[in-house]
Amino acid sequence: MKCSRKGFTLVELLVVIAIIGILVGLLLPAVQAAREAARRMSCSNNMHNLALAFHNYESAFKMVPRTASAIQTPTQATNASNWHGYSAQTMILPYIEQKAIFDNFTFREDHYNFSIVAPATIPALANARRKLPIFLCPSDLQYPSAPNPQAGTGWEQSDMGWNNYGVSEGSNNGYGSSFGNQNGFFKHNRETPFSDIIDGLSNTIMMAEFNKGDNTSALFSVVSGDFPNGVAFPSSWTAQYPTQAMLEEYGASCVAAGTASHRSTAGFRWVAPGMYNSEINTIAPPNWRFPSCMNCGGCGQGDSAGVFPARSRHPGGAMHAMGDASIQFISNSISIPTYQALGSAKGADVANVE
Repeated sequence: MKCSRKGFTLVELLVVIAIIGILVGLLLPAVQAAREAARRMSCSNNMHNLALAFHNYESAFKMVPRTASAIQTPTQATNASNWHGYSAQTMILPYIEQKAIFDNFTFREDHYNFSIVAPATIPALANARRKLPIFLCPSDLQYPSAPNPQAGTGWEQSDMGWNNYGVSEGSNNGYGSSFGNQNGFFKHNRETPFSDIIDGLSNTIMMAEFNKGDNTSALFSVVSGDFPNGVAFPSSWTAQYPTQAMLEEYGASCVAAGTASHRSTAGFRWVAPGMYNSEINTIAPPNWRFPSCMNCGGCGQGDSAGVFPARSRHPGGAMHAMGDASIQFISNSISIPTYQALGSAKGADVANVE
């Protein structure tokens, strides 16, 4: 009498393993896509809440804050430069449930001051080194990867990785632009009432996201927050609405200069004014194929004129908050004239998101 054994043959086992491998290969992209969808939704919610905070600020003060709010100290006159003033994001802290942080700024000292100025109980810079989730897009790389507290006080010492969202200076060179060229939702040197957004709130970009820098000069990356410095504008350049040809010429120069010298400090402090600290401009489309770039050679951060477009790690585009607090995912392929029109608040150049 023959004894039969139940089991898989080697061929059957290999077939099962192959099928499992195929299923896993199909499943992993789906899982990754689901995770990115969740991160993208979280990013959208962050921007919506920040936009609503600016609306609440405008309701209280009848204007949105300037991008560099001035300070007055006993030893110096009013100063609103990148090294002294405070960002627009700082001014809305009470409207994003961060009044305790806001109340610890006296606005009588530089935002980077590390001495205690009464009635504050903590240095301005230590107060600003708070990692607030509402300022961070979960799809971006999170720099730094670990906290760096000061011994004895517990105050965070790192200056990297605090912000992903920039208020829009509009379709101009950005930082340092003359008042006549400041055509965006936010202005560098004065507050803006909603009545000045003559193109309409729903037609004007209020904010957009950008990628944080990795704080290393060892690697130059267009995708990250790296931006070459000391790159002069071409002779044909216009302070507002540069054409695609002008942008292409400047972008090529920025690529050539990037490996030799660039800054990797994007998003380093939400408290600080300046491009890619807390601001962007809209002269180049989202995720511009060239690196972000500035013309100042000695500037350590984005306190310079330049091209600082929206950037994200979301596939295909970047999140934008419009002036009415609606959130739009604007594609990388949007035309430059349309995008510049969306960034302008007063150009009589009303455009729709493509």
